[in-house]
Amino acid sequence: MAKRESLLSDVRVIVLLVFVLASLIPIYVYPPPPPGAGLNGNLQYGLDLVGGSSLQLKLNGTLVGIDAPDSVNVTQIVTYLSDALDAEVRPYNTSKGTVRYEIRRSVTKEQLMEVLKGINATIAKKPDGELDFEEGVTRETRDETRRIIETKLNMLGLASTTVRTAGNNLLIIDLAGIDIKTAESLVGRPGRFEIRIQTNGTGGQIHKGDTLSEIANFTEHVVYGQEGIRSVRMVPQRRSESENAPWGAPFTLTDKGANAIRDAAIKYHAVDDPENHELVMLLDDIVVYSGPLAPQLAEELRTEPVYSLIAETGSGDDGLKKAKELIIHLKAGALPVNVQVVGSGEVPAYLGARFKMGAAVAALLALISVTLVVALRYREKRIILPMFFGLLSEIILILGLVAAINWFTIVIMGVILLVLFTGAFLKWWNYSVTDLTVGVFALLIVSAFVLSAGKWQLDLPSIAGIIAVIGTGVDQMVIITDEVLSGGKSATMYQKRISFAYSIIFASAATTIVAMLALAFMALGTLRSLAIITIIGLLIGIFITRPAYARIIELVL
Repeated sequence: MAKRESLLSDVRVIVLLVFVLASLIPIYVYPPPPPGAGLNGNLQYGLDLVGGSSLQLKLNGTLVGIDAPDSVNVTQIVTYLSDALDAEVRPYNTSKGTVRYEIRRSVTKEQLMEVLKGINATIAKKPDGELDFEEGVTRETRDETRRIIETKLNMLGLASTTVRTAGNNLLIIDLAGIDIKTAESLVGRPGRFEIRIQTNGTGGQIHKGDTLSEIANFTEHVVYGQEGIRSVRMVPQRRSESENAPWGAPFTLTDKGANAIRDAAIKYHAVDDPENHELVMLLDDIVVYSGPLAPQLAEELRTEPVYSLIAETGSGDDGLKKAKELIIHLKAGALPVNVQVVGSGEVPAYLGARFKMGAAVAALLALISVTLVVALRYREKRIILPMFFGLLSEIILILGLVAAINWFTIVIMGVILLVLFTGAFLKWWNYSVTDLTVGVFALLIVSAFVLSAGKWQLDLPSIAGIIAVIGTGVDQMVIITDEVLSGGKSATMYQKRISFAYSIIFASAATTIVAMLALAFMALGTLRSLAIITIIGLLIGIFITRPAYARIIELVL
């Protein structure tokens, strides 16, 4: 009885129990799991476990160096190319101190060389004599495109979707539970968002779904969404509290956008006849909205730019639905570059379910198998049961972090750091300051990866990482057990043997973590999840479950 009381009062055991209970919260308690989730709780699964589609998107752009006469500066080159190519052009500095240009559309060498003749410029040459010309976009443009696509998918209720980067102009999008046709319609051709104004004709002749070619003769370009829209409110809005008041999509404009709309409204007489001069919004050259200026807005535009607008879509449930759709287009339709699907794949739902069941069985068999091997070695239930529950607790802690939303992840990581430093100060752990420093550094790196990923999806590499953690966990626990059994009964000898065991464990874990960090830093798609899950499991093991297991073994043997 004395052993049981001292076991439950030991701080290392208490820390383990607290973390296990805390890990169950994001899985089964908060946020409340969706109906019918069952044992899955809040765990998110990748397309290889539930079925779905994968798309490879190419970002269309051109990176080029330009040799121009001294009389032509960077600003003039940007302005000239933007007008000549009808595309956004951005200069940027290279690591060598030279200026290159990003053209946010695909052009050929021949097209660009012909255009550059207008300013007596040519494509620059690299030191090896090759032309400084390549297909691609800058890292900033790639990340901006990724963020916008993620925003659109999140607004459509696809928050579990993962978007990965590969190279400087490829995005890989995994849409769990979405068939290939729907996936392509969602992200295959997001296109650019454009605002135009009707120059002649009558109101009502432009309809949703019309193409740019159908309206080009009686509309004029005003501004692109990327450069003209500053922000979009996520919730539809009415101009008044009346139930019959029309719903609308509220958004604010940049200085360029507000001035462009005002200038166009005055130039094409929309301020005088708003009913017959509609403001038209297009996504990927398809009309998604067209409506006249409100009379009050037309009067305001006579004197000054207006920065806050509401694109009204109608009253009732239908108007509300249209307003939500327009918000999605305003918020996420303004991709900086056009994209095209260059590859796709699909995992049928039934096959994903089989993979999911197989992965769960594999993890369970791994846990049971290593326990049986340990049972054959020691033939002592006082060793087998603590080892089994130690491994099980590690799996729960890993799944808790996988299920955790960002704020909970931040709290967990902060608590782990607090426990590590407090434990070092109070001599809970038998680790040197150097060992703790390495562990904390690895923990912070993993935290950055976890937080940047948002909600984590369990996929086959993640399951492989959990199985790897089970294997390494057994190895470390066997080392501790052997040292305890051979360390004698004195407290001094026990501490020496445990310290020796910890030094072996930490050295082994450190080499694995270093190797996995290299894999995590590389953009190798889903292999990154294998690396991060393995690192998380090792850190949890050496700093939380191993000390608790060593204390339990000391007391029960």
